[in-house]
Amino acid sequence: MENKDFNNTSYTSRTERKKFEEELKNKQTQKEKELEEKRAELKNIIFNDGKKNVYKNPKKQRRQEFDNTKEEIKKPKAANMFLSLTYVITIAVFIYLIVDSANQINQIYQIINAFFLLIIMTCFLISFKKSFFKNKSAPTIVTTLIVLGAIAFNGLYMTDIISLPTQSYLPNFESENLTKAINWTEENNVKTDQNFEYSDTTQKYSVISQSKKPETLTKNIDNVEFVVSNGPDYNKDVILADMTGWNVDDVLDFINENFLNSVTINFEENTSVKKDTVISQNKTGTIKRNDPIIFTVSLGDKAALSPIKLKDLKNESLLNAEVYLGRNGILYELKYEFSDDIEKDHVISSNPKKGTTVNPDDSVTLTISKGKEIKVPDLKNKTMAYVTKWMVENNLQINYSDKYDNEIKSGRVIESNYKEGDIIEEGTTVDVTFSKGPLVMKKFDNINDFKSWADTNGIKYEIKEEFNDEFEKDKIIKTSIEEGANINLEETITVYVSKGTAVTVPNFNGMTKSEAKKECDNLGINCTFKEEYSTKSSGKVINQSIAEGTQIPKGDTITITIATDKKTTSNSNKTSSSSSSSRPSSGSSNNSGSSGGSSGGTTTPSTPTCNTYKFTAGGAGSNGGETCSIMKNTANNSKLNIECDYVTSCPNGNASNGAVCSYSHTPGSMVSSCDTIKITIVNK
Repeated sequence: MENKDFNNTSYTSRTERKKFEEELKNKQTQKEKELEEKRAELKNIIFNDGKKNVYKNPKKQRRQEFDNTKEEIKKPKAANMFLSLTYVITIAVFIYLIVDSANQINQIYQIINAFFLLIIMTCFLISFKKSFFKNKSAPTIVTTLIVLGAIAFNGLYMTDIISLPTQSYLPNFESENLTKAINWTEENNVKTDQNFEYSDTTQKYSVISQSKKPETLTKNIDNVEFVVSNGPDYNKDVILADMTGWNVDDVLDFINENFLNSVTINFEENTSVKKDTVISQNKTGTIKRNDPIIFTVSLGDKAALSPIKLKDLKNESLLNAEVYLGRNGILYELKYEFSDDIEKDHVISSNPKKGTTVNPDDSVTLTISKGKEIKVPDLKNKTMAYVTKWMVENNLQINYSDKYDNEIKSGRVIESNYKEGDIIEEGTTVDVTFSKGPLVMKKFDNINDFKSWADTNGIKYEIKEEFNDEFEKDKIIKTSIEEGANINLEETITVYVSKGTAVTVPNFNGMTKSEAKKECDNLGINCTFKEEYSTKSSGKVINQSIAEGTQIPKGDTITITIATDKKTTSNSNKTSSSSSSSRPSSGSSNNSGSSGGSSGGTTTPSTPTCNTYKFTAGGAGSNGGETCSIMKNTANNSKLNIECDYVTSCPNGNASNGAVCSYSHTPGSMVSSCDTIKITIVNK
């Protein structure tokens, strides 16, 4: 562009020129202003003077921009509340899992997963806060890694690549051998009981069921009961059909399926019945499994039988081996030996051996197993677990019993019917007596409870009665052995029994009936009254069944006789039955008639008079007869009807000659002369 010359005369006027100059100046000013703004912006970028340089530190630039605008962002209150509630629930679940792990087999595994859950939830909350409000991604990455770690841990554990310690627990022993169960209970100090039941489906000495569920923690088990198979019940009834016409192989199947264990199968020549067909049997209908059964089977035409190569009979049952030889017309002999390898009643070997050609009517010797040769160990002081395992391992039958013993610890063997070193066979029944420990003296309130306990346990005892104001009648005051002390079954326990409070019988003679009754009431004794004809003191007491000065228990009964001047053809006694009495007072009369010189004399009553006397226990003699004589002649006993029964020993085990086993009436009690007292005495 051609520059204009200010001196150029082409401008028409000064005014136009001035206007041009002003426009030019304004343009230059505008360019300078724009240039200054660009310089200022570049300066801010380079020197960061107050504003964030996105080229130099872009992260700080974004954070500054977020800080400038965060006031404008509304926080998600609903989300925060939901996350807080979720975290509280997570903590609760965490605590539950930790506490519950004590009851879980995989305790360590559950504790680790509980901590994984808590850590993952905590990291999730942190990552949410950081990423949402501060735009940080590191917490999210950490949370993701922990989640992946938890998944990997569970995967490795469930695939058995890693293993963790577990708590001890009860395995499932059903169908397992009892020995395995007993070993576990011994290792874990768990008490056990075994109940044996017959079973057709569970092998002998295998566990049918257990009282605690499998996987129950051992620490929660005090005792576990195992129901154990005792094998098939051979006394069980089965129905035996008429098998005439059956093939012998079908008969064998029936025998095995129904556990028949006493079967004989005989073969005989019969040309009219097909070979191997049952001709007859000795029983049909309802039988026991162990009943002897005999089948007769057709051999067919014996001349048609061919020689055979003897098959391997080892481990065959005796019945199967007998059928095999019999159906081929081969004779056989049996011999028995012990074997540790071959089951009882199964073939150990044959002579000749397998593969040998044998002809009909040839003889084969079969060696049959008696089972293991069992040498009885020293069973004394052994535990029940030891005896049970010995029984199972050797296929024996054990009869358990127990009794008290002061020397052998409870639960251990006292004795058995086989001694150490005896040789027995499988299936033998061994009687074993276990100790219940020492018999300890118990506390008893009354004599009847003591007698029942003592008789049950074979304890010898002696009863001594004495008056006592502190103990009621028939209550035990003390025993010769203190409560809690061990009892020697060879010794006799003395039991002191209270007869109650002692009452001294007064002299009722000369009293009226009302006076006598009042006196009885005051003393606390029971009085019964009867009338007897007498010329002396009509209406007054003339006799008493227990002598004056005699001590009797409070509450006992005494019979008082009142005189009457009325004669009767029979004794008009008015009395009530009494269970106790004593000898009459001296000088008193027991006659039912008059003792004076009445002109009318006395009338003999038509029925005997029953008086009551105190029955006294006499001392023991050197034999039964002497003891009986002492009993009959002691004190008032001569007025009583005593019968003696003799035995060789008492129920409590006392066999001392002349010892008294029992009385039908308690010594010291009042007994009617019309009653019979029976005394049981040892007499040899």
